[in-house]
Amino acid sequence: DQDKCNLCGRCAKFCKAFLLIDRTDRDKEPQKLAPYEQLLVDEELCDYCGLCVAICPEEAISVEGEPLKADPPLKFEGRIEVDRDLCIGCGRCALVCPYEAMDIKKPFQGEIRMVEKNLDRCDPQGCQACFNVCPAKCWYVDERGKAAPVKDQCIFCGACQKACPVSAIEVDRSDVSHTEIKETPWAEEWKQAIAAIKTGSRERPDVSGALSPPDIERQPMPPPEKPEVDPELLRLVDEAVRPLAELLKKPKVRQILEKEPVDVASRKISERLEKSQAGEAK
Repeated sequence: DQDKCNLCGRCAKFCKAFLLIDRTDRDKEPQKLAPYEQLLVDEELCDYCGLCVAICPEEAISVEGEPLKADPPLKFEGRIEVDRDLCIGCGRCALVCPYEAMDIKKPFQGEIRMVEKNLDRCDPQGCQACFNVCPAKCWYVDERGKAAPVKDQCIFCGACQKACPVSAIEVDRSDVSHTEIKETPWAEEWKQAIAAIKTGSRERPDVSGALSPPDIERQPMPPPEKPEVDPELLRLVDEAVRPLAELLKKPKVRQILEKEPVDVASRKISERLEKSQAGEAK
């Protein structure tokens, strides 16, 4: 449903059957926040599993059809292995599993909310701090054009709250998942550490018995030496950097730099730079 779709791109990241078309009028109409102008579906790649319906924040996707019947019925066997070193407990697998076969225990329990009085300064197209820092990838752009979290997917780590430059996000942790604390010599310290995770503050150690170091005679720093600059070398550097600086002014190039992995962005920008220089040579 194109009227409901806000072009957030979650379905395209999840499934290869979706294709986002970049906007070509971003320079002419900068007031439009969405970076894309259309979402297409390749029905040859779609297997009608319906998982995209569950992850769409706007309920803009519906799947219609009838299940195929096999004679004899197909039987699948296998096992699921979870890499505990990589899993962060976001619960996305449980949210999209059509059989409700997953049960996730998150590392933290709590609440995430947007601060309405500061939300008018939120610019998810220009900032994207919460998008970039979130380990659970639970942020999207809502119908108001503001950043919003999928609360069921949030692990309440608090990274977005610390990264937000306009203080538009608040995260409260109410509980921490941990093993039983045994009454050992360090039990009290463990309890204090867990309490600090929930409250966000920790008790400072007692430093009343600490000794101050003796005063040290400070020597003045010598003035910095200005390096000698070879005008010819400076000219060559400027000529080498100028084409890249001009290329980075283009919105599509900046989007590649922000969205793509470092190696992919480096390759794509190098290709664009070579094409640009080849065109100037002609």
